[in-house]
Amino acid sequence: MNSSYSNYNNNNTRTFVASSELFSGFKVSIDIRYIDTLDNIVKIFLDELKLVLKQNNFEVLLEKIIDSEFHIHSHTLEQILTSNPDEIFFVCNHCK
Repeated sequence: MNSSYSNYNNNNTRTFVASSELFSGFKVSIDIRYIDTLDNIVKIFLDELKLVLKQNNFEVLLEKIIDSEFHIHSHTLEQILTSNPDEIFFVCNHCK
């Protein structure tokens, strides 16, 4: 995936993976130099997911995103920014 937000410098990118019934395993690398909130990370993640779904004509799955609330609850922004570049973070949409 060639995100406008990602960079191939591994020291500045972090991996975010969907923790979701429908989108489980979807992965995005995000350059942390361009984020300033957890919501910003979620927006970038969802923009990438929507792009892939649109490119592949998954219209029903695109509609499912509208009804979902994605979030990161396992880490703070500071923890993500200071984390090991190999650490994986989950973007969840199955909490009630």
